[in-house]
Amino acid sequence: MDRIGKLALLALSAGALAQADTITFASQGSALDPYEWNAIGNTLAIVPNDGWAAALPGSSWVSYDNTGKAFTQGFRFTANNYVLSFFELLVLPEVPTAGTITFRADDSAALYINNVLVRAEAPQTGNTYYTCSDFPVGCLTQTELTLDIGSYLVQGANTLRFDVAQRGGWSYGLNYAGSVDYQPQNDEPDVPEPATYTLIGGGLLAAGLWRRKD
Repeated sequence: MDRIGKLALLALSAGALAQADTITFASQGSALDPYEWNAIGNTLAIVPNDGWAAALPGSSWVSYDNTGKAFTQGFRFTANNYVLSFFELLVLPEVPTAGTITFRADDSAALYINNVLVRAEAPQTGNTYYTCSDFPVGCLTQTELTLDIGSYLVQGANTLRFDVAQRGGWSYGLNYAGSVDYQPQNDEPDVPEPATYTLIGGGLLAAGLWRRKD
């Protein structure tokens, strides 16, 4: 293959790589996201406790009832050692190439993906739970946890399960956000974007100048 052919192939390859897509997901509450639920009913957005970090971008703090601020009217107290599973259904059109999630919980949470344990709950031994969990996962920014989850995901339906535990305290909630990258598989060849045509043209022009010098 001559220089012109190589440059054109490189430019077309760059255009194809630019077609990668990303799916984002986050805790929002069933009213905003029908793919969220918990083991006893709907997942609900709640008023966060003042000790919690601000909700991650595009997300809300969620729970099974009004369990955020204790002074809020209708507050539901969650007894110690109560554990409830929260779920997120994530449907991927192709095999993922990468994925990450960041999550916090009061007091703590274990994460499962497709029934495989990704991260266990914070250890109870030696943990005072003074404010949420003082081991990851917790509800303060410094104790949140970010995980690579790409290898746990498959094409099609994926179920994320958070087992949120109340171990010592009053408020109870969960917050998470993540993203998954995948490469679309099209039956038809990708059509290069205008910038790709510009790159091809520049490459061909450069190749013509090199040839003139030969």
